Amino acid sequence: MPVDFEFTDGIIVLRMIDLYVPEEIQKALLQGLTDPWTSGAAGLLFDVSRSKSLRTRTSDDVVAMGYFLARHGEAYARRVALVGFDDFPYGMMRMGRVTLEHEGITSEVFREERDARKWLLQDPS
Repeated sequence: MPVDFEFTDGIIVLRMIDLYVPEEIQKALLQGLTDPWTSGAAGLLFDVSRSKSLRTRTSDDVVAMGYFLARHGEAYARRVALVGFDDFPYGMMRMGRVTLEHEGITSEVFREERDARKWLLQDPS
């Protein structure tokens, strides 16, 4: 599955793997949010570490995804940890972070999932 939805340790996790289209990300998130177990999530971990499609995305695509994620921010405490392991995905996630922050979503960009999870689980105050 090119977009994987998980809910572990109170965190919603979206993993983009290999090739996919943005609509698959949207569909996975919306379907996952229908599960009552995701209620009260501590945050969203958006992981593009294994994405092959990200390299084909435009800046407009990244901004559009940021707006989509922001529209559903209440479902994950308006906190997003973006994970991209090397320079290109990390840079693209930094661009996405600007959109999220503009829309009132607290976000950070990480190279390691471990650090992203730690940040999401810390007290946001």
